[in-house]
Amino acid sequence: CVVLIAAVATMWSCSSSGCIDNQSSIPLAGFYDSKTKKKLKISGINIGGVGAETLLLSSSESAAQVYLPLRSTQSSTSFCFNYGTDSITGYQYNDTITFDYESIPYFVSEECGAMYYYKVGKLQSTHLLIDSVKLLEPLITNTDVERVKIYFRSNDTQQ
Repeated sequence: CVVLIAAVATMWSCSSSGCIDNQSSIPLAGFYDSKTKKKLKISGINIGGVGAETLLLSSSESAAQVYLPLRSTQSSTSFCFNYGTDSITGYQYNDTITFDYESIPYFVSEECGAMYYYKVGKLQSTHLLIDSVKLLEPLITNTDVERVKIYFRSNDTQQ
């Protein structure tokens, strides 16, 4: 009888559904033409976190959006946009976008654990090929929606 109760209690406490919520609070940034305000699909651009070793987007890929992960242990994260063309080379020809934010710990559930939300206080960029950057919502949660619009000056970018 004790074994049966222990088995039922164990089955009752374990959930077969597990944690199905998105556990990443990562800003999704979309690319737009600064003149037409239409969505762009760009190629020939490398995007990486400043101080990070891996690229978020490689110049061999084309994309209309990119996730820009923030560091929960920092209050600021910057991203480098390197245009990777023969006519624009060198560090002085990179654009940079910087997020200044507050990391907010958020307990999701016993199964899912904790995660971070980010409250962006300031978003700034350089303006080589980036015309402007617009933050649509200052609170970055795990909802998978576009929170940032990056407007590029473009002539030959693929649409």
